[in-house]
Amino acid sequence: MNFQQTLGGLKTAIDKELEHHFNIAIAQAREKDLLIAEALAHTKTIALAGGKRIRGALLCQAYFGLGGKDKKKILKAAVAIELVHLFLLVHDDIIDRGELRHGKATLHKMLEKKYRKKMTVDEAAHFGESIAIIVGGMLYAIANKIILEAGFSTDDAVKALTQLQKIVSLTIIGQSQDIAIEYSKDALQEDVLTMYENKTARYTFEGPLFVGAMLAGSSDKKTFASLSAYAMPLGIAFQIQDDILGVFGSEKKIGKSVASDIEEGKQSLLVVKAREFATSVQKKRLNEILGTKNLTQKEIAEFQNILKTTGSLQYAQDLATQYLVEGKKEIEKIILLPAAKKFLLGLVAYLEGRDI
Repeated sequence: MNFQQTLGGLKTAIDKELEHHFNIAIAQAREKDLLIAEALAHTKTIALAGGKRIRGALLCQAYFGLGGKDKKKILKAAVAIELVHLFLLVHDDIIDRGELRHGKATLHKMLEKKYRKKMTVDEAAHFGESIAIIVGGMLYAIANKIILEAGFSTDDAVKALTQLQKIVSLTIIGQSQDIAIEYSKDALQEDVLTMYENKTARYTFEGPLFVGAMLAGSSDKKTFASLSAYAMPLGIAFQIQDDILGVFGSEKKIGKSVASDIEEGKQSLLVVKAREFATSVQKKRLNEILGTKNLTQKEIAEFQNILKTTGSLQYAQDLATQYLVEGKKEIEKIILLPAAKKFLLGLVAYLEGRDI
């Protein structure tokens, strides 16, 4: 099978298991609290509306590639890593004031709109955000519980769970760096790339590979070093591409408005380099548009044009390509079974051809 077929097969299997665990959580919550059950049901809708399950797939490939045999158990662990992703997204949507996720209303916005008639505007917004924060924490708890109960040896499960806590801690650091950078007008490329490492690369690429390897019983330091050398450049490239899509993609494709990153004043690599390369006139206009709410299509187009004409867009695309090349070179050093190596190579090719 090629990469797309393998990923598609894993996505189907993970989605089925993900739906199963959501149904259990919703049923259990319904016995105690209908509001939490409702919130979980909406989160399930968001989860199953999109996402390629790359994190879960990488976890599975590391496990199988290092000799793991139990597909039933590892699919549960894959669901756990996807639930951690959802937990982080729910909180990220609140921080970013996001209104759409995979084409669906974000959890806090759904709750805000539904209960607005019973409260003031400010109360409804606070209510939606508060319940979403709680549900995000619940998703994280469910993820940990799934790994504990999946049937792995106690030693392997503890190692994997310990690694998972490290992943989340680093991601939280990355998220705090992202917030701080958003309010900075003098962020440097190295600041942004460090944030990308912590916020995205660790939990999207390196973390799932590490957890899968640990659940396969691996403790070889060279294996983890080579997995990291592959994963980290890919994670940074992936985030650079995401930021490009966030400004130049289509709402249908990315599941949210292309204005959202601009309106939130996101200090991505694109913005940092555009500010560095811009003329004084371009810089002034860039700063005027960035962070402005309710942008017109004309203003969005003007912002996009500044990123293009300053060379910032091309710079970001070229840097993403460099990181992909760097990660690809490491694959031969990774000691994995051939099918898993083929998947890792296919992931690089997929990212190289990603429509940005």
